[in-house]
Amino acid sequence: MGDGAFGGAGTLEQFRRPKPATFDIPELVRQGLAGALRIPSFQRNFVWDAKDVRKLFDSIWRGFPIGTLLLWKHPAPSGTAKLGPLELRVEPRSDALWVVDGLQRVASLTGVLSSAGRRVDERFDVYFDLRRPRFVTGRRAAAPPTWLPLQEALETRKLLAWLREHTEDLEPADLDLADALGGVLRDYQVPAYVVEGDDDLLLRDVFDRVNSAGRPISRSQVFHALFAGESEPGSPSSVVESLRRLGFGELDPDRVLQSLLAIRGGNVQRDTRDEFGEDEDVGDWYEQTERALERAIAFLRRQGVPHLLLVPSTLPLPVLAAFFHLHPEPEPWSERLLSRWLWRGWVHGFGRKGQTPALRQAIMAVNPVKGCPDKAPDEYTAVAGLLELVPDEDAPTIPSAPFRTDYATGKLGLLALSSLGPRDPDGGKIDVAGALDAEGIDAVTELVPRRGDLAARGFWPRHARPPSGEEDPSVLRSHAIDEEAAEALRRNDMAGFLEARREVVEKLLRRYLSAKLEAGALVRPPLASLIVADGAADAGGHG
Repeated sequence: MGDGAFGGAGTLEQFRRPKPATFDIPELVRQGLAGALRIPSFQRNFVWDAKDVRKLFDSIWRGFPIGTLLLWKHPAPSGTAKLGPLELRVEPRSDALWVVDGLQRVASLTGVLSSAGRRVDERFDVYFDLRRPRFVTGRRAAAPPTWLPLQEALETRKLLAWLREHTEDLEPADLDLADALGGVLRDYQVPAYVVEGDDDLLLRDVFDRVNSAGRPISRSQVFHALFAGESEPGSPSSVVESLRRLGFGELDPDRVLQSLLAIRGGNVQRDTRDEFGEDEDVGDWYEQTERALERAIAFLRRQGVPHLLLVPSTLPLPVLAAFFHLHPEPEPWSERLLSRWLWRGWVHGFGRKGQTPALRQAIMAVNPVKGCPDKAPDEYTAVAGLLELVPDEDAPTIPSAPFRTDYATGKLGLLALSSLGPRDPDGGKIDVAGALDAEGIDAVTELVPRRGDLAARGFWPRHARPPSGEEDPSVLRSHAIDEEAAEALRRNDMAGFLEARREVVEKLLRRYLSAKLEAGALVRPPLASLIVADGAADAGGHG
């Protein structure tokens, strides 16, 4: 009986084991066109360019490995299925193979080697130059007769027909090369792992370990598509979608996942496969994460940060989520100390050993040990611990050039300009957050041509005429344009304008950051915690 039980367990484990498989290229193309290969919703769009597609076929031609596909065998509905740019009408399948990892490769093979691909997307119009054996992307003009279209090379019948049609243009060496290419495309074997059933932990484990070509998709994307419905709560992406209603921008789903792990306690870099017990409601935890992030966003807005695009670093988000989860309504003094930590980290860095250790240390300062919520530090102890992790130094001098909107220094400069409450030419207040949410970083406009200098940039309405210096002085001041800079504008002296405004902007930025950093300021508990009631004092005195 013992042997039977042991043998049964072994059989069960063997059944759960992912199955290695290989597919030849003609089979992958047939399955793709037949709707047997499906793409989960979490997959990125088809992002390869024409060079990437050519490199894939060059690797196949040379016999190089192109990576292992990860496929999930699971039923699929009828309707319209996308395979990269290809759209296919498909029937329901009980045995569909969902491409968890390998979209770019599968879509490229199907698109290039099918008759429809080249009509749908120019990246799929690929030829093999028989004279200089190399892969080329088609030109808009007619291809030379020595360029073999790859869609004609996969099937022997079609290849022979193409060779007969071009006999007069081809030499014997060309015929041999074309035949060799056809053989390679038909015989090349693509390795894969096929996971069957609904075992999400097994699938996530395989996904983490599979050695795939290209940039891997994130854990949060897999979780969302495979284990939560499109509109169902219970995934990082559903939290991202819900928080977009705040007009603060689109958070990174991986930061959301880190925030969930942070509010649950412990190391946010831990393996998530065994994160939830059978009796836990995953959706409830994501709802708590969403509420914590809402409070974190409200806190950032109180700091004068109108939109995610102006956040110098999103590293603090999981830390703020954990803090506001534990302390939804902190004392004003605790929030002021938290503000110091935030700005000191943005200006001087959150740690000297890299972002991952810095995030881990900050989370540990705020959080209880996982599973021990009663051991969480109080709010003052938490923020005091955070302040120990960042330098207590005054603001450095940040020059206005070089300036880039994707640099932390550039975003700090834009935050300083936003703090002036910029106004439109008619004197109305500009909705900086709304403009960034609607137009993206293009809402940061050029007052005068000089893209690489903060002194030339601002939040002047992009559809209005550039400032001329004739506007109301209060409007100009709201854009850091003093009288000297305005006079330069009136003279059409762009160099003079930049010089004058540069001085104003750099002084503004240093003053703005110094006020935020509060270098050298006292770190103490809230005054309320230091006050002892008279009765308690008397009782203590006569004890």
